[in-house]
Amino acid sequence: MTLPVFSKDELQKATQKEDLILAAANQIIKDFAEFGLEVHFSGKTASFYEELSGQLEVHVRQLISENYSGFMGLLYRIDIGPREIAQYEADMKGFPYPRMITELIIHREIKKVLFRAYFKQKK
Repeated sequence: MTLPVFSKDELQKATQKEDLILAAANQIIKDFAEFGLEVHFSGKTASFYEELSGQLEVHVRQLISENYSGFMGLLYRIDIGPREIAQYEADMKGFPYPRMITELIIHREIKKVLFRAYFKQKK
């Protein structure tokens, strides 16, 4: 079985679907909670990105400076490896590292939700 590849355009389209946004927000909240990091989401899908990106970036900055092994654990939990980081670094030249990682986290969490929806639909 071939896995679907979700382009940045498909990720953008997913952020227009309320159920996918809510599922992605819940996944982010769950993954960060595993590391004792609180993330809040109002449920207002129109402000999904703005609400979460600011909170996540603060947590990412803090983990990088105060608990690097926790930071690496979070990336592992979310399933982000060196290849994805290198790709985003190339795509987002000039962006601060925590900002770039935040983008990558949000995109990866949306992909997780899309994969689940894809396989649920295939059953």
